[in-house]
Amino acid sequence: MTTNASLPLVGKPRRTIKTTKVRARGEDFRIVQVHGSLLVCAVENCCCGHTDKGRPPVPMDLYNREWNARRLANHVHLTFTGCLGPCAAGNNALLVIHGRPIWFKDLNDDSLVPAIFDYIEAMLAAERVLPPPPELRDHIYDRFLPPPASDYVPLVASEDDGGGLERIDPVCLMDVDPKTAKWSTEYHGRTIYFCAPACKRAFERDPESYAIT
Repeated sequence: MTTNASLPLVGKPRRTIKTTKVRARGEDFRIVQVHGSLLVCAVENCCCGHTDKGRPPVPMDLYNREWNARRLANHVHLTFTGCLGPCAAGNNALLVIHGRPIWFKDLNDDSLVPAIFDYIEAMLAAERVLPPPPELRDHIYDRFLPPPASDYVPLVASEDDGGGLERIDPVCLMDVDPKTAKWSTEYHGRTIYFCAPACKRAFERDPESYAIT
């Protein structure tokens, strides 16, 4: 069983999120389940971002700014990776969303980065995969073979023991044990716990952007 709650984006409608309990190193943790991940090929062990190989730098700061400004951490995870493989088509990125891989190629113009995040937000709002917008149409291709026609089969059962979102730091989404948490604040009649003072300060500056209800 998973736990449902709403966590808002700035200026956006609230979306339901879920946590699942996972066991690691002999302990139970609550993990926020996301809609997908954006993997951006960077400069480690690959061609993307290497100016000496004729590629423009990967604007990692721009990716981070867009991702943070849109409050996407609880919906789509952002990761900078090593080589994704199709070096000839770089700079590359891979978006996995709603169970579908979407490959981006030739990301050699900074204006494409906000367009990718606009596309992500549109698919989150629609709750399904959408055709690419015109500005991205020439930058998307299929690398993976289509999967066999079959229903989605979860590999493991998700479970939650009722702690769920009550244990989640709403800023960084870390699992925080209320019994040992050093930082907390009161908000609308409930206690919210944080993993670090920086998360508490971020929440108190703009609680409506992070509040779990």
